[in-house]
Amino acid sequence: GFIKVAVVDAGLFSRIFPDISSCDAIALNVKTASDYKGFRFSIGNGHAPGGKFFAYGYKAHFDPSSSAGEFTTVTIPLTDFTDYWDDATGEAIKTCSDDKIYCPDQKTLKDMRTMSFWAEGVAGKVHLEIKSIAATGCKTDEMLV
Repeated sequence: GFIKVAVVDAGLFSRIFPDISSCDAIALNVKTASDYKGFRFSIGNGHAPGGKFFAYGYKAHFDPSSSAGEFTTVTIPLTDFTDYWDDATGEAIKTCSDDKIYCPDQKTLKDMRTMSFWAEGVAGKVHLEIKSIAATGCKTDEMLV
């Protein structure tokens, strides 16, 4: 099973997320009270050629367990995201490092439309608090998402 929390931009003529196409990574300021190992973060609605039926969006694993109950920043390089993942476990099948076709595309980076936190594919106690999400390594100023 899985647990998911998401925000979706439903605006037809505007957008709520900034353009992050000039950025290198996404920084999550989070804390957890458990040692859960199945956290993932996703953006957009991309679907890999030949991808699994329910696998939409670019997803990356992250591990905040070293935070020991304190807020910590976990940085996820955009090259860690993939739209070719297993819809039963959330595990990457092929990554952006394997083939650039699985990297977040410019359309998604310019207007991601949705972002989600997932807990999936690993049994255990789940607890995650989110303080902020920011794009980092940008050619312009750092942006809060």
